[in-house]
Amino acid sequence: MRVFQPIDIKDTDEGPFTFDGEGWTLITAAKAPALGETAPKVNTMTASWGGVTYVWNKRCAVIFVRESRYTREFLDEAGRFSLCFFDHQQFRREMKYLGAVSGRDEDKIAGARLTVSYDNGIPYFDEAKDVLLCHTLYHQTFTPEGFHDPALRTQFYPNGDEHIMYIAEIRKVMIR
Repeated sequence: MRVFQPIDIKDTDEGPFTFDGEGWTLITAAKAPALGETAPKVNTMTASWGGVTYVWNKRCAVIFVRESRYTREFLDEAGRFSLCFFDHQQFRREMKYLGAVSGRDEDKIAGARLTVSYDNGIPYFDEAKDVLLCHTLYHQTFTPEGFHDPALRTQFYPNGDEHIMYIAEIRKVMIR
């Protein structure tokens, strides 16, 4: 008879596309140029909730964005986005800055001194170590009745600013 050995769940996280509280992931999307402008407007946000999965016979990324986040407007308009993974030691200052400042108030990408490039219209950062280019397939806002453990809603959404879950097909992977 075989005996199972318990392991720490963190030991199952492998590969470059790991979302966790210790790494740095940027969700980045672009809006069409405003009237009189020629370049699209790009916004980004830090993320530590998400993952890579397989659903609907597709390799997908799952991300969670609060309804109040400015980047959500870009995600909803564009329907496609990038997930850029960074070395957390080398880009600590930039990621802290991007996580603390809103793109509504300033050009935070310029403030972080990151370089935006595009692949088929999807913005990503040259400085990233790994990039996923994604097309949204589905999104759904968390609802009170969806929580099986009401303590989670109390803990994470005391003011009702629930996350929106996005499931997106990974169309291209770029690694260094």
